[in-house]
Amino acid sequence: MNKFEFKKLILNAKYYTKYEPVFCTKTLDIFGYEALSKFDINEKLISTEEIFRQLHSHNELFYNLEKINKKRQIDSFNLKGKLFLNFDADIVYTDEQQKYWAEFLLKYKENIVIEITENGSDDEKSALVMRSFASWLEQLGIEMALDDFAQEGSMFSFYILNQSKYVKIDKSFLRMIENNKNYIPYLEGLLKTIKLNKQFSIIEGVETKEDYDLCKQINADFIQGYYFKDQAVII
Repeated sequence: MNKFEFKKLILNAKYYTKYEPVFCTKTLDIFGYEALSKFDINEKLISTEEIFRQLHSHNELFYNLEKINKKRQIDSFNLKGKLFLNFDADIVYTDEQQKYWAEFLLKYKENIVIEITENGSDDEKSALVMRSFASWLEQLGIEMALDDFAQEGSMFSFYILNQSKYVKIDKSFLRMIENNKNYIPYLEGLLKTIKLNKQFSIIEGVETKEDYDLCKQINADFIQGYYFKDQAVII
């Protein structure tokens, strides 16, 4: 697929948002929602993974697409609680991009949490871009969450970890525990460290009652996952 075909495919796609709830583990009260971008594209033509991989090579297209999506996600949000927004550091890189996003995000500063997601750069560039992004968010005083902690292939940075108010623990942790219970003390130690640093944990990938019971047992602050799929909102 050439650049023209890819751009046409992206611009003509139908976009919508799924608001996935984040629950307080002890009470099951809804603390907030994560806004997840969804779009209808012929999967036989191109996969979702391939779309995002290619978008990293089309920075201006990616940036303009996210300007539309993030405005839609915020304007459509009429639910109670924090709104967690996924941001790729690659689209907050140039002076122009930073100026736009600063003016946009500061209007909603009290109600949003920016999730720092992995980007498609090489490892060395990715680390520098993401660190710069975290520093930029800190200067603006915008709360951030480190997304997908412990996901296979993800980058680990103490700097980004320390700047994050929330640490979202990847679903791979629960899937690993299904096969090997020896990882439970490891997860308990991670949650204890997060609490000692006055941060909050969010365990992703809660899919069964057994997952939920484990999260309660080890005192996770918040949980998220398909076990609660009926409470997601799609707009």
